[in-house]
Amino acid sequence: MSFVAVVPLAAVATLSCKAPMPSAEAQWRQDRAEAVRSALPADARKTFAPLRFYDFDPAYRMRAMLEPERPPQPLTLGASDGSFRPAHRVGRVRLRFPSGEATLGVYQLDDLAAEYPDMLFLPFRDAGAGKETYGAGRYVEVDRLSGGVLAIDFNRAYNPDCAYGIAAQCPITPEENTVPFAVRAGELTPAGHD
Repeated sequence: MSFVAVVPLAAVATLSCKAPMPSAEAQWRQDRAEAVRSALPADARKTFAPLRFYDFDPAYRMRAMLEPERPPQPLTLGASDGSFRPAHRVGRVRLRFPSGEATLGVYQLDDLAAEYPDMLFLPFRDAGAGKETYGAGRYVEVDRLSGGVLAIDFNRAYNPDCAYGIAAQCPITPEENTVPFAVRAGELTPAGHD
């Protein structure tokens, strides 16, 4: 006698569509959680809830050409503590997300440029902000590749330290980097903010 398992088609589709998380991604998430936990005051570490993330999705790993601004545009970004951080918009990237397309500004923070001259910064706020993701937006780091190409992995989008009560000058996402759809990748709203 043989048995046949009957599985609803929706369950099959759900199981087959979830990409396995690469070990490097799992390690990054573990390191990120430890960095946040270690930056908290000692008493807050005792009640620190694990970081929450969307499932890994390779569709949010992107490469795009930087459309440079020549010369880079000086500006100031408001910060969470009421101060301002001098920065330069070095250009823009046009990105195709699973939910739509967006053009986002890419910045270099002047106060970090001497120590990290190649560091590019991409803050963004999506339609999930204040619901699924942190209300003030999230950040994603940008890797420079050859020929003006940038690698951007939104699976590694992270909340500002300020989202966890860590005292810092967290840049506030500029209005130009607000996208009208949800970016369902990276860190979710910290526990207790929903």
